[in-house]
Amino acid sequence: MKSCLNGPHELVIATMGHLRAFTRVGIAAVSGAVALQHLSTPAVAPARAHCRALATGAGATTANVRLASTIKTPHFPTTVLVHGLDSSKETWSGIVSDLTRLGFPAIALDLRGHGESPMGDPQDFGPETLARDIMASVSEIPLAQIVLVGHSMGGKVAIHVAERMKSEMPGVLQALVIEDMDVKLRPKAHPADEEMPAERVQQLREFAHEKGRWFSSWDAARLALLPWYENDVRRVESWKHTRVRQTSTGWWSDINPAAQRLARDTILSSSTTALAWDALKDAPFPIHLWVADASGSVCSWEGEGGINGMTTRVPLAQARLFRDAGHSIHNTARKEFLEALVDVIRSAAASK
Repeated sequence: MKSCLNGPHELVIATMGHLRAFTRVGIAAVSGAVALQHLSTPAVAPARAHCRALATGAGATTANVRLASTIKTPHFPTTVLVHGLDSSKETWSGIVSDLTRLGFPAIALDLRGHGESPMGDPQDFGPETLARDIMASVSEIPLAQIVLVGHSMGGKVAIHVAERMKSEMPGVLQALVIEDMDVKLRPKAHPADEEMPAERVQQLREFAHEKGRWFSSWDAARLALLPWYENDVRRVESWKHTRVRQTSTGWWSDINPAAQRLARDTILSSSTTALAWDALKDAPFPIHLWVADASGSVCSWEGEGGINGMTTRVPLAQARLFRDAGHSIHNTARKEFLEALVDVIRSAAASK
């Protein structure tokens, strides 16, 4: 091992053909590489070049290598996790931690208008737009192969993603998991915007913009959210430091009543998801319908749009009941959910 000191701020070590740098100022992680922040003077450039020559051989050129990460490895498809109504990527923190610990790459996304993602134009909000947001995120990383998991309302969005990926991104989607959601139509937001007082409509418009989700204090956030959730004090209080978090500049609300109402009007009550589901009858990837126990599930097994009807229309879909699990199976039956998901991931990897 040979080492060079490039001055008081940076130590560069050449060892086994690799260049490693340590700096007192800091190391900043960037996509696919590690950027070294330093305060070296121009005079140290020759010394740095000398160290590079020690590592690579004089006159040699080097090429970057693609680095594995917690969201992308060469061995398994990345699990992409999509949350439900009034939720965010944080709902998946336990599962992401579990998968990472086991060596399976995973990423949880905030849908537009939820968590920390911006709303965009409210007129554009809908299942197709949310689906394209997810596809764009997969492409931008990029992820070559994924297992897609959608919970509740996110399950309906995931169906639209799967239907589009089948033709637009063939080979990327390796498995689809819908967690506790059917394709039945659900009621729109009540009351409708046109039936609300002008003051309430203005409050919604404020939530549609990023600044409308910033609050000076917890009490301010609490008072703004309560009217949209039936003044359920216990429920809203449970969001303190979880779905409504204190930051260095104030309190940020992952909860967004404007996005919730749009999701009810354009996704949960839309018939387009049933059409997208029917288009998956010849999907080249496995499909799983995971349903919570009756006492906690939002799904219906029977009737139009129910689970049994879904498996009839798309025979390759496999339904599974998670006994004693609540609506968020991934949190209320985490061990069983994880075991089932790992089986899906391993099967997807084996089929490559």
